[in-house]
Amino acid sequence: MRIKAILTIIAIGLILSPLAKCPKMGKAIIKIDKGDNLNIISSKLKESRIIQDRLGFKLMIIVFKKSTSLSYGWYKFDIYETPRDVLKSLIKGRRLTVKITIPEGLKVNETIYAFRRHKDADINILKLKALIADTNFIKNLGINQPSLEGYLFPDTYIFYKGEIPENVIKKMVTNLYTVIRPSQEFKIKNMAFNAHEILTIASMIEREAMMDREKPIIASVIYNRLEKNMRLQIDATVLYALGTYKKTVTYKDLRVKSPYNTYRNSGLPPGPISNPGFQCIMAALHPAKTDYLYYVATGKGDHTFSKKYDEHQIAKVKYKKYKEDSKKLTTDDKKP
Repeated sequence: MRIKAILTIIAIGLILSPLAKCPKMGKAIIKIDKGDNLNIISSKLKESRIIQDRLGFKLMIIVFKKSTSLSYGWYKFDIYETPRDVLKSLIKGRRLTVKITIPEGLKVNETIYAFRRHKDADINILKLKALIADTNFIKNLGINQPSLEGYLFPDTYIFYKGEIPENVIKKMVTNLYTVIRPSQEFKIKNMAFNAHEILTIASMIEREAMMDREKPIIASVIYNRLEKNMRLQIDATVLYALGTYKKTVTYKDLRVKSPYNTYRNSGLPPGPISNPGFQCIMAALHPAKTDYLYYVATGKGDHTFSKKYDEHQIAKVKYKKYKEDSKKLTTDDKKP
C-alpha cells in the first residue's frame, strides 16, 4: 500500500508540475505503432522531447491503469507537453488527419494510384491493393460481386494519418451506401434494375459525359437503347475491356473479345467500368425524358444527340470535319 501511495504522489506531481511544459518550443510528430508497449511508447515520447521524464510518465499511466487504453497512430504534440495532456491525447486518440480527394470516374486501380500519390497519408498501398482483390473482404462489405469496381465512392475524405487500409475502403463503401444500397431494386421505363446495374449505368455515364448537363441525357440514351434491345455501343466499355485509354477508338478496338464490349454484346456489361460520383448515380436513377438513341462528340467539349440514325451519321460527319479543320489549323500555325 505504501508503494502504491508513493507512486500515486509521483504521478500527481507529474500531472500538476508547472515545469512539465515549456511553451513556444515547437512541435513534434510521433508515430505510435500498433502493438507498441508502454516501454516503447514512453521511450518514443522521451526521444521526441514530448515528455521529460520517461519513468515518471510510465508510473503515471500504471497508477491510473491506462496502459491498455492508449491508441496507436500519428500524433502532433508541443515540445515538452504536459504529461496530463499527452496522456489525454493518447487515450482519446487525437490522431493526425489527412484530407484526400478522390475524383469521380476513376477505376479501382486508378483510385489506388490516387492514394499512392498522397504519401503524407502513410496508408499501406500494398495492403490496399490486396484488399480490392480479396473476395471474402468484399463479401463482408455486403457486396456480392468479384470486384470493388463501382463501389469506391469518390469524395473528399478525412482519414487518420496511417489509417489501416480496411478502414479506408470501409469508409468509401459506407459513403456510397448513403446514396444507394446493394439490396435496392429500381424500376425505370418499365424495366427492373438492381443497385449493381444502376452503378454499372452510372459508371458508363461518368466515363462518357463531358458536361454535367449531359449526364441525364446520356442516361436516357442508354435506357432508350436497352428498351429497344439495341446494343449500347459505348466506347468507354471498349476502352475498359482493352485496359487502356486512348482518344480515338478504332474499328480494330471494337472487335475486342470481352463481356464488357458493348459493341459485341447486348445489354449491360457485367459490372461498373469506373467509380461513379453522386451526379451520375442520380442521372442513372432519374434519366431525362428524351427519344434520343445516339450521340457523338462535337469536338467542342460536348455531344450532339440524335433520334434517328441518319441524323447521327450527319453529326458524325460534322465531327470528323471539325477534327480535320482543327488539325489543319494547328499545322498552319506551326508553319514559319
